[in-house]
Amino acid sequence: MPNLRRTLVSSGNFIVVLVLLGVLFIMVNYVSSRRYARWDFTEQRLSALSDQTIQTLRTLEEPLTIIVFYQTTHRLYGLVNDLLKEYERFSPHLRIERVDPEQDIAKARLLASEYNIEDLNLIVLKSGSRTKYLSDAELADFDYTALRTGSPPRLTAFKGEDAVTSAIISVTRMEAPLVWFTSGHGEKALDDEDPMGLSELNAVLARQDFTLETVTLVEREEIPDHVTLVVIAGPTHQFVDHEDALLQSYLERGGKLLVLIDPLKETGLAGLLQRWGIVVGNDVVVDPSQQLPFVSAANLLVTTYTQHPIVAKMKTLVTLYPLARSMQPTIPAPDGLTITSLALTTSGGWGETTIDVETFVFNDEEDLVGPVPIAVAVEQTAPDTPQDPGEAPPPLARIVAIGDSDFIANSQLTNVGNRDMLLGATNWLIEQEELIGIGPKSIDTIKLSLTSAQLTQLRWFSFLAMPLLCGVMGGAVWWRRRT
Repeated sequence: MPNLRRTLVSSGNFIVVLVLLGVLFIMVNYVSSRRYARWDFTEQRLSALSDQTIQTLRTLEEPLTIIVFYQTTHRLYGLVNDLLKEYERFSPHLRIERVDPEQDIAKARLLASEYNIEDLNLIVLKSGSRTKYLSDAELADFDYTALRTGSPPRLTAFKGEDAVTSAIISVTRMEAPLVWFTSGHGEKALDDEDPMGLSELNAVLARQDFTLETVTLVEREEIPDHVTLVVIAGPTHQFVDHEDALLQSYLERGGKLLVLIDPLKETGLAGLLQRWGIVVGNDVVVDPSQQLPFVSAANLLVTTYTQHPIVAKMKTLVTLYPLARSMQPTIPAPDGLTITSLALTTSGGWGETTIDVETFVFNDEEDLVGPVPIAVAVEQTAPDTPQDPGEAPPPLARIVAIGDSDFIANSQLTNVGNRDMLLGATNWLIEQEELIGIGPKSIDTIKLSLTSAQLTQLRWFSFLAMPLLCGVMGGAVWWRRRT
């Protein structure tokens, strides 16, 4: 009997321990499912979210659904899934729904009918009655040169955060910003797919949910207040007095203006910009200390930026300007304006006023000494007059002037920080600073190239040396045990 009692007690203790361990296991899993941490150890931090995205998620007030309509075998599925897991952490209003169109066929058909989905592998964002779709082309950049040899396109950059955050803002705000691009003066065109056209920029801004219109100002009586931004991209002919007056009136009412003026062009905009504190240089900016190999010093590479929201996230990026002129703040600044240089050459650069030479030589009596600014931001300050407590503050003008338009052309927009510079300026102008600095994350491919001799050595090592080494080690262990 005592033995039986001890056996029962021992068995009971064992069962209790198993039950307690099971309860502890369940509790740990329950807590960890709600209180956990994630780290992104990839070199490019592909899943880590920027401060701008986190701020956007934390300010969500309405329910937002993101439907991941992806095959699990698709090459972007892992990147998209990891990224959206990070999004879920920062907003209780966000719900992620994942649907594999090959596995859950019934649900996939219902969603395809509800959202009018015709293609596989895309993301659908829905908030209220507004819907936004993101395809592979908007989530990633691909190199299609491999198609010539029958290989699939190579993934070169992941743009998931930029695309998803932009889409969230698009479906949650009440109205898309209206942007006018001027025409009639030789400006670059949004629908032009040539290397010097702006079709790539058109696609980038459309993904940011801007409404873009090409407008001839001379035909207008005014620029309406609902126009969020006016862009003048590379004019080659002069604006007339009527257009100057339209732009001046628009700015006085708190309008926003982005001016991109190339060197060697007389546009008639110098007077307008002078009134708003910007001096348009009659020069070509060069910087031999930053000169790229095999090209002229007039192909400007800029790595120096000031303290301003437009360039705050660009300290590690370079921007490339094929040919630029100086844009300087007026000293002293006109009353009621804050003027800030954005991008400058090094102290070894200068503004070359003798532009009919092949070799640039600094002339301290005529040329503009470096560092030379080529981009300037102007912000109108609020008046000192007191306002009624219930009265909304008046809109304040903002201007960004850059001494080059080629850097946003199709052939240049994807170069290093060019796209970031353009989007930073655009988002600051429309007072949407929370998106400044979100750009694509490059996918680095590590290749191991071996010669035929190295491949032969690797083959002999794998099929002969390694088995022989294992046999020798086994024989040594056997001999040691025997002796």
